[in-house]
Amino acid sequence: MKSEYPILRICNVLNVNRRSYYKWCKIGKPIVNNFRQEITDVISEEHKNVKGIYGTIRLKKHIENKSKMVLNHKLIRRYKHILNLETIKRTKKGLSVSRAKEKNLTNKDQYLIECNFNSEKPGQKFSSDVSYIKCSDGTLYLSAIKNYFNNEIVSLSTSNNNDINLIKESYKDLNPQKEAIVNTDQGAVYFAYEYVELTERLGFKRSMSHREYCWENCPIENWFFQLKHEWLCQFNKLTRKQATKEIKKYVHWYNNERIQKNLGYLSPVQYRLKYSN
Repeated sequence: MKSEYPILRICNVLNVNRRSYYKWCKIGKPIVNNFRQEITDVISEEHKNVKGIYGTIRLKKHIENKSKMVLNHKLIRRYKHILNLETIKRTKKGLSVSRAKEKNLTNKDQYLIECNFNSEKPGQKFSSDVSYIKCSDGTLYLSAIKNYFNNEIVSLSTSNNNDINLIKESYKDLNPQKEAIVNTDQGAVYFAYEYVELTERLGFKRSMSHREYCWENCPIENWFFQLKHEWLCQFNKLTRKQATKEIKKYVHWYNNERIQKNLGYLSPVQYRLKYSN
């Protein structure tokens, strides 16, 4: 606005030292002090590559792993603010339990996991469930299985129907160790004779969460939440065919590239290859 007002007056109104203004012009009008374009390019590019999913610390580790560039987390946070790079935020739904209820299952299966979500070896403990995805042409049902050892999605399937065929198809890539445990909720499909037969053929133990205790199967529940709020939410309503394609793309990225804090900032596959032996 210097064509309309004297620079001295503008500086006084904005409480800017005039010498500082001229010095700023002389060094090329940087966005901020000590501004470096190469850092901007890296942060912007990697933020875009992960679709804004990573927060500051995870983005820092991602950049270190990919480009070997070590950046201070405060610097990354400052650049994200300057560049208006926003992280996708997932709301946390708190669970409040005032008093433990008596836990009785309607069948002979027990909750074998007992909220111990750790596993020393891959193929020992799994979490499985079905999620509903609203699409422009109807509801898509997604059945997936998550390995407790490294949080990897080891098998999944989608269908227009929530039935035993969806479950059987989603277990096609499951390779459990002897005496492995697969935990589910008490959905009707997990009481079906075909599912019992499937457990016997694959050789794993059935475990079921108690009714109204959804946190007892939280590993897969959390992953469904991540899928929807990190990936699918960026699209307007997809068709079931499009949603299936995007789910597969997310699973590949999640398993192979999405680093996780509790895995030492490695992806599930990287963690498995490093520690499974």
